[in-house]
Amino acid sequence: MPVRSHDIFADVVATFDNNCNAFVAKLLEAQANETLPVAMGPALKTFPGDWRSKFKAVDGDKTKMPLVVEIGCHTGHTICDMAERYPSVLFAGVDITFKRVVQTAERARDRGLKNIFAVLANARGLQDLFAPGEVSGFVTFFPDPWKKKKHAHNRLYAPKFCETVWGQLENGGFLWLKTDQLPYFQDACQYVDKAGFQETASLPVFKEEDFSSLFMRRFELQSISWYGRKWVKFQS
Repeated sequence: MPVRSHDIFADVVATFDNNCNAFVAKLLEAQANETLPVAMGPALKTFPGDWRSKFKAVDGDKTKMPLVVEIGCHTGHTICDMAERYPSVLFAGVDITFKRVVQTAERARDRGLKNIFAVLANARGLQDLFAPGEVSGFVTFFPDPWKKKKHAHNRLYAPKFCETVWGQLENGGFLWLKTDQLPYFQDACQYVDKAGFQETASLPVFKEEDFSSLFMRRFELQSISWYGRKWVKFQS
């Protein structure tokens, strides 16, 4: 069941009967016993400004490791591929459904990846989830396009979102978008550019390397076009 509240610290499970949603119980147990790398609700209050210290199983000086956030991590395929390829980068996967957060964390565990956290939160509350300048990069692969004009106000990419992302990124941080909807892509590019980002071909963490997703593979098999762009935040 989706979490609609923008208050990321809300006790979102308080109104749920654990017997009706097995993933609620899994999240609660995993967070309490630290059996899975998950975080949700009031526990997230301790994360802003202290994200890197939460990756307890990662060796080395975590203060110097990049922190990359995938918004809409779905079931964790892409973020796990990234984390496996870059073990010295810390990754946080954010999603609004209990099931996807659990599946992302389980996938990371099963693949032996220590540098992933799966977070139950609404991306519209990013300003409360991270401290200003704490994030090295945001990845947004195929966010819900809300195709109907009357639903366009629900889109993730909007002027306010782009301004928020700018504030959470460190200087030199990046934003990476992929979508299969050209009108959405065009609007998003306009908002991102207006927020002050600069288009780039090479990202600070991933350079020119590309990563796929289940949606992208599906679109390619069906010969459906998709659109992507990368930006960096740069302040002289």
